[in-house]
Amino acid sequence: MSQEKPLILVTNDDGITAPGIRALIDVMKQLGDVIVVAPDSPQSGMGHAITISDTLFCDPVTVKENYKHKEYSCSGTPADCV
Repeated sequence: MSQEKPLILVTNDDGITAPGIRALIDVMKQLGDVIVVAPDSPQSGMGHAITISDTLFCDPVTVKENYKHKEYSCSGTPADCV
C-alpha cells in the first residue's frame, strides 16, 4: 500500500479569500496535499453555472505566506474552478 498522501482540490463559492475556505484548507492539509482553485470574487448561488462565452483567467496567488500549497484565483464560477 502506498504511503503517498491524496491530492485534495479545495474550492468554494465564496471566493479565494473567504474565511471558510481558509478553515477548510487548514483541515484538509492534515489529510493530504492541497491545491486550491477558487473564484476571485463571491459566486454564491452559481455552483452549477459554467462560463461559455468569456475568457477564463487562473492566476497563482499567495493569501497566507506560511502556506506551502499552491493556490489559484479563477475569474470563473465554482464549476469552472473544478
